[in-house]
Amino acid sequence: MRTMIGCEMTRLWIIGRATCLYTVPAVLMLAAGACSYAADATGNLQAWQEKIVNAVWVAYSPPSANPQKGMEATVDAIRQDLSILHDAKFTGLVTYGSSGVMGKEFPQIARQAGFKGLIMGVWDPNNQQEMAAAVSAAKNPIILGYCVGNEGLGKRYNVRDLSKAIDALRKATGKRVTTTEEIDDYTDEELLGLGDWIYPNAHPYFHSQLEPKAAIDWTVAAFQDLTRRGKRFVMFKEVGLPTAGDPAGKMSEAAQDTYYVELAKTPVKFVYFEAFDQPWKTHLPIEPHWGIFNSDRSPKVLAKRLLPPVPLQAAPDERFYVYEDADSSKNHFKPTGFMGDTGDIHIDEACEVKPHSGQTCIRILYDAKGKGPSTAPYPGAAKWAGVYWQEPPNNWGKDEVWKDSGFNLSPYKRMVFWARAEKDCRVEFKVGGISEKHGDSLKYPRGRTAKLTTEWKEYDIDLRGTDLARIIGGFCWATNWDTNPDGITFYLDDIRYEKN
Repeated sequence: MRTMIGCEMTRLWIIGRATCLYTVPAVLMLAAGACSYAADATGNLQAWQEKIVNAVWVAYSPPSANPQKGMEATVDAIRQDLSILHDAKFTGLVTYGSSGVMGKEFPQIARQAGFKGLIMGVWDPNNQQEMAAAVSAAKNPIILGYCVGNEGLGKRYNVRDLSKAIDALRKATGKRVTTTEEIDDYTDEELLGLGDWIYPNAHPYFHSQLEPKAAIDWTVAAFQDLTRRGKRFVMFKEVGLPTAGDPAGKMSEAAQDTYYVELAKTPVKFVYFEAFDQPWKTHLPIEPHWGIFNSDRSPKVLAKRLLPPVPLQAAPDERFYVYEDADSSKNHFKPTGFMGDTGDIHIDEACEVKPHSGQTCIRILYDAKGKGPSTAPYPGAAKWAGVYWQEPPNNWGKDEVWKDSGFNLSPYKRMVFWARAEKDCRVEFKVGGISEKHGDSLKYPRGRTAKLTTEWKEYDIDLRGTDLARIIGGFCWATNWDTNPDGITFYLDDIRYEKN
């Protein structure tokens, strides 16, 4: 996992030791100009340790990439990712592979973005192109070390191949090199001594530690045990809690936030795991949800804590859109506030079936079957459902970290939207009403029940006389079994605030 929580992170005191150089193929030596870097691996250990200690590390994979489909992130997308991470006070990056842009352009992009350290990953120790890219990057002073392989022993490569690649990369670059396996594998003495420092993935979640306090206690104990047995510098490459996807429903952004804030107060050396959600990781329900940021770069609770405060935003335009078109830069708020029987709700924000205008509209299907999980404070089906469009996403105004979020919509007098349905029905729509401490200034929502037909029709909500100075719940719909006992499918488009 990825580590470090900005200024809250305790200093890392290193139990390091210098290691020897080994023989290396001539092709790697020539590719790097190895002799010019050799002193860094065998000498000046204290300086290397201080660079590791003073960096704030986060594990990074581009959220716009999809390795399963062979899709790389663009240079511009990576620059935008790193700008946000730098704003969140991260100064060190940990990567996983050196193919394509991540091997060739990434080190220089990271340096230009202001990062001070990079532990560069090599996914496949038998891939000559990856190894050559890693060697070529060694001349960039941002490279503080390499990690060859990640949880691949006995699956994608063997110990001999891995050891040979580590020795070759160390010799060719003069940098420190290690590998990563799951923490339970480090009972193997050969693995425990492999590489220049111990760098395991240590997930409390996979050891049934789901509550933040229990997860922290397990992490500290695991770190102490591995430090005792390894007798050298230990840093957890992956450690953290996912924010969703667990069957028990215990994972949340708040739990992730608590875990990292408290872990940073302990002696554990760790990398924050991970920078952004990775939607392509679908082999387990939790896997797309390890990020500190959502895949669209919007901050979760922890990220909001790390980012500098943002003043409440005013909305100057005549029209302030919640939704204009699926890919419109004018859109604000996100439909993340699922309520009631959340399993009954299905939303497609890029529906191309008969939009009112533009290329897309929003399609909403409500099943009315009582599928959970339910947010109702009583057992059984809630028998209703609804969704808030929120700013930032998943913001219910409960946590202090959200106190300055939302939009100042005071100049606006109406909420206007277009709607239709596959059959005549009634749906409630509203603005505001998230009444927690850091919620909407409009504590009681202003809304209306609309009679939808099969044809597009414009509806509005009168906002005159309301307090719109701080709005995090920009738009909402809700319905129930009494009103729509057989469920409904309806469509929304051109949702906006207007001044007149």
